[in-house]
Amino acid sequence: MATHKRINAICIGITVFTLLLTILFMNGKALGIQAVASEENSDAMFTTNDLDAAWDTAGATKITLSDEGSTVSGNGAYVYDGDIHIVYAGKYMLSGKLTNGSVIIEADGDDKIWLMLDGAAIHCEDNAAIRVEQAGKVFMTLQDGTENAMSSGSAYSEETVSAGVDGTIYSRDDLTINGAGSLQVTAQYQHGIVCNDDFVVTGGTLNVTATRDAIHANDSARIKDANISLSAGDDGITVSNDEETSFLYVESGNITIPSCYEGLEAVQITIAGGKLDISATDDGLNANGYGGSSVINITGGEITVTVENGRDADGIDSNKDIYISGGKLFISVSDNGGSCAIDYGSENGGKCEISGGTVLACGSSGMAEGFDSTSTQGFLMQTTSASAGTTVTVKDADGNELLSEKVPCSFSSVLVSTPEMNVGDTCKLIVGDTETEMTIDNASSGGGFGGFGGKGMSGENGFGGGQMPDRGDFGRNGEAFDGGSADETQDSESTQKNSKLSVTTVTPAVSLLSTAGTENQDGNAADNNAPSETQNGNTPTSSPGNGEARDMQPPEMPNDADRNMTTPDLPQNGAEGDIPSDLPQENMPDSSQNGDSSNGAQPGFPQGGGNFGERPNGGNMQNPNGNIEEQENAAQPANTGTPISSEQFLLLGISSAVLLCGCMIAFLYKRRG
Repeated sequence: MATHKRINAICIGITVFTLLLTILFMNGKALGIQAVASEENSDAMFTTNDLDAAWDTAGATKITLSDEGSTVSGNGAYVYDGDIHIVYAGKYMLSGKLTNGSVIIEADGDDKIWLMLDGAAIHCEDNAAIRVEQAGKVFMTLQDGTENAMSSGSAYSEETVSAGVDGTIYSRDDLTINGAGSLQVTAQYQHGIVCNDDFVVTGGTLNVTATRDAIHANDSARIKDANISLSAGDDGITVSNDEETSFLYVESGNITIPSCYEGLEAVQITIAGGKLDISATDDGLNANGYGGSSVINITGGEITVTVENGRDADGIDSNKDIYISGGKLFISVSDNGGSCAIDYGSENGGKCEISGGTVLACGSSGMAEGFDSTSTQGFLMQTTSASAGTTVTVKDADGNELLSEKVPCSFSSVLVSTPEMNVGDTCKLIVGDTETEMTIDNASSGGGFGGFGGKGMSGENGFGGGQMPDRGDFGRNGEAFDGGSADETQDSESTQKNSKLSVTTVTPAVSLLSTAGTENQDGNAADNNAPSETQNGNTPTSSPGNGEARDMQPPEMPNDADRNMTTPDLPQNGAEGDIPSDLPQENMPDSSQNGDSSNGAQPGFPQGGGNFGERPNGGNMQNPNGNIEEQENAAQPANTGTPISSEQFLLLGISSAVLLCGCMIAFLYKRRG
């Protein structure tokens, strides 16, 4: 019996150990494991509906915009006081022109809305042209070959400002733009496009001009296969929230920002592909988080950053880390004051590593920083003064040209790396008419010139250690820190606990992929048979981001102070009904509906007493085809978590093997006993 008890205790111990190991496996961060950002899981950034831009108007409600009186043909929307109100899930095709009005979406928190723009032009003087107060998600599809335009006046009404609306297109919930047409957004007041949750662009041509940010999102901005041009008084694209989980992800497409203060800004920025051309007066790319969460990760694409007139500006700037494993990066920053081509949080223990791709970064030598010595790809760093328009060329020992670019701004430092450059190689760096032969030695390059981050690049005209003057108290991004004197060479080992980072291991993927929702594609889903989509783990509520209140009130009825007036039943299935004389008949939604509702309520308008936009009968929704969808029974996504990495899979195998061995030992001892 004693032996059996010991065996039982051993079995219990093995089981507990296996369970603990499995729990750690499920939470890879506990073992220092990070999710892998690669092409195989990039699809997690975009849902099925994000990518579905099919122009299917079957069952869609048609809205024709006109200053003389917009009309609605179908259900789920109505016109009041010049504005279009959409209150139910489904498809809505917009065409025509409205010179002073808005499209306002006030649906349930789970409703999917498809806005199909077919040559629609909307201007509103004192409000957003398109305003999403509540919806599960809004998809704005641009019809192929059409030109659409949204614009706003220079001052919003007091009510609009108090509600926190600050964009020409303003959404409190997820917003996606797709299709093959074009959309021009002009914001004379504040921002161009504002999204308080996840903002996605997967197609079309998008041109935004704004007095402040062209695009401003709270949680994430994700871009694929789109042509985007942004001109902003402040930032081109900003993504920020209080939790510092905001991220910007670019997979493909073209992004041009000819005029801005900062180009792309978020806590985490990942460029996996596409072509980006940014002209800024401050930072081109800025990972602005605090507490070690900032990272810029470049795995592909072609990125050009030009800063001609900025002071204390950076080509790319991260408050912590920068990782470059692919793509082409060309940075030209004018040789002014504290401006530098690449800036990272070396003072916070951050690192800038290169393991692939092509980089030419030219800027000021005063604050110049190079790549970390743990980089697996060779690089050269040199100080030299050159005027704007000087050509920089790199050749290998045999005279083969590896890189050659004309640099638009004056500069005094050069940082260059190509896949052909290996540690120990001899290369020729040609700046204008000056040719310097240099041997690549990453180990002696450290984090930059002088005493800040290492000894500097060995070779002719390279910086030696300890030559940089006292930094003193110098502020970056509004924060001051004690830099210390330049002769205090930073210990590269003390700030590099992990001597080498895997090329495919990327910090931002941990939070990026965990927030990316997936959609359950169901051929029988409601909302006009469009694929059903679940939210990214967050059920929209009546509380918007940034502390803004969803306090928009329904429109007040003419000559009636009572907002809770009872609206009469509309005719069902062709039956005739009475329409109140005090509400213009042309503003009512189309009452022709062939599908029967289980509760006899017309989905185009609240029935039987209730406020505008209130859903009758406890939240049941009817789509334009007449099918009832129970929102609480919506299908859940198959997987909303972080994809399993190879390390995590190995841990799962180990834990399973331990459990199996324990069971076998217990079985054998039981038999012997």
